Amino acid sequence: MIVRTVRGDIAPSALGVTLCHEHLFTRPPSWAVDLDDDMVLDDVDRAVTELQHFAGVGGGALIEMTTADYGRDPVGLAAAAARSTVHVVSASGYQKGIYYPESLQEETVESLTARFVTDITVGIDGSGPRCGVLKYGTCRTDFIRDDEQKVQRATAAAHLATGVPISTHCQAGTLGDVQVAGFRSAGVEPGRLLIGHVDRNLDYDYIRGIAATGAWLGFDHWTKPKYPSDDRRIEFVHRLFDEGFTRIMASGDLGRPSYQPSWGGTPGFSGILEQVRARMDDATAQRVFVDNPREFFAFEPVAA
Repeated sequence: MIVRTVRGDIAPSALGVTLCHEHLFTRPPSWAVDLDDDMVLDDVDRAVTELQHFAGVGGGALIEMTTADYGRDPVGLAAAAARSTVHVVSASGYQKGIYYPESLQEETVESLTARFVTDITVGIDGSGPRCGVLKYGTCRTDFIRDDEQKVQRATAAAHLATGVPISTHCQAGTLGDVQVAGFRSAGVEPGRLLIGHVDRNLDYDYIRGIAATGAWLGFDHWTKPKYPSDDRRIEFVHRLFDEGFTRIMASGDLGRPSYQPSWGGTPGFSGILEQVRARMDDATAQRVFVDNPREFFAFEPVAA
């Protein structure tokens, strides 16, 4: 079993304390930036600073979830990782339908799958660092679009061809159960799925239902006052743990300059880690930040 980082494959035990859903580099399509200028992260030195601060409070690994449609920067990722002790894992796949390139309309499931597999087995664009996680997202709260269903089939096929786990974006925390059902129908075991952003939709029966499938839960919007409070998040984590649903990971999804101190924002990766750990006993923090990522992001590469 290995974890595939931008600097190469490592033993899962080498990950250490891990944030499961973060961003070092982002550049959404121009129309999105025109609407909101707090969306671009494009500076290697600042990324290194964020990683150094994270390492300074015990951080070991960061799962960088920016995909090609959201401005993934393989050169920047490689440069930042080379200057840090933090392990960085890059994502293949796509973010969500509103950001898809126009070319996707003409692509087949097979061509998408082939590109995702190349990202993982050869390298991004055929020459960059290799990816160690597949991302899939949905952009609505009421149904999954047709183009997103196509990408889901490709993501599932790439997972089955490589063994790499799948981490998802759920818009406002919704449709996680529908995502699981779609992946199961494509042959993906729920235990290879991390359903993201569920803490934006703190409906206990909904979240418990996802957990009951065996899928993992991403509580990855801590410290953001515009969303449900961290008090409610930790209540849900404790309640789920008490029922035996311990497949939970934590992060901040800090994909904006306003969230990163090197850009003048807050709380940063170090702040997320310190603030969330302070709300947990040692055993819970060990499970959420160390044991669970070590298990989920590990995979056995599928033989060609």
